Amino acid sequence: MSTKLDQPEFEGQIAGTPASATGSGHPDLVEAMRAYRMAVDIFDEAVADKLGLNRTDFRCIDILDQHQPMTAGSLAHASRLSTGTITFVIDRLEAAGFVRRLRDEDDRRRVLVEMVPAAQLKVHACHLPMIEDARTALAEFAADELAVVCKFLRISTIVFQRNVPT
Repeated sequence: MSTKLDQPEFEGQIAGTPASATGSGHPDLVEAMRAYRMAVDIFDEAVADKLGLNRTDFRCIDILDQHQPMTAGSLAHASRLSTGTITFVIDRLEAAGFVRRLRDEDDRRRVLVEMVPAAQLKVHACHLPMIEDARTALAEFAADELAVVCKFLRISTIVFQRNVPT
């Protein structure tokens, strides 16, 4: 399926914003970051669609996949959703077979949310071709080069987190 994003004239509109518009002295870096973020966004949307989830529910699945089990409140905080909204998200994900609620063994008043193992396998299967492709693509980098990339990504993550509009 071809989209407008596949068309060459649109490609420049995504990544070609001049450095002066972003305040950066590194236009190639800005261009590369914007193109990367767009590619991740498109990939995540396609995975969510394949799983039959909306983007918000898929974002919560991604958070749980990294940090489960979590309380509903912790998931709400991590996803920047209200506690009321997260209840509806968890209800939808539970009905779709992606998550389950568990009583906390240490504090029976607390309820934890975790992914159902079969759903976790289904999510991982959607990512596997991309992971294998990335391993192949990154094989040409030395360990010290990958360490610099990881440092850059960690710093970029912090910068984005610090600058989320409120």
